[in-house]
Amino acid sequence: MLGTAQAKPARGTARKLKARAKRQESKHAKCVRAQCVERDGYCLFRSRRVASGFAGYGWCDGPSEWAHIGQHRRCHTRGMEPEQRHTTAGSAMLCKRHHAAYDAHEFDIQPTTTAGMDGNFRLITRAA
Repeated sequence: MLGTAQAKPARGTARKLKARAKRQESKHAKCVRAQCVERDGYCLFRSRRVASGFAGYGWCDGPSEWAHIGQHRRCHTRGMEPEQRHTTAGSAMLCKRHHAAYDAHEFDIQPTTTAGMDGNFRLITRAA
């Protein structure tokens, strides 16, 4: 077929576009996580001394993990821009034990100010 050349996508293939977006999100997430580590340390329970009221969740155990809190959980933020999805106000550092308990909905972390996790918060035990 003469004269029917296929046009290339202007900015690359879908795979390249997805990889570029992932790299950009990764850079932003790395920066936000570092700020959360500086604020919370190893675990939010240990650094902000909230474990005394929640002794039922035990001591910190396992590696430190980055947790998204409340409306910043992954299921609520898919498809958003990295700047909206990953913020220090919607993130906290938790040890593996406390992160697993949070993901299992054993308790909730509820910010009490508009600053989110950058400000004060309270822990709410969920009924079993």
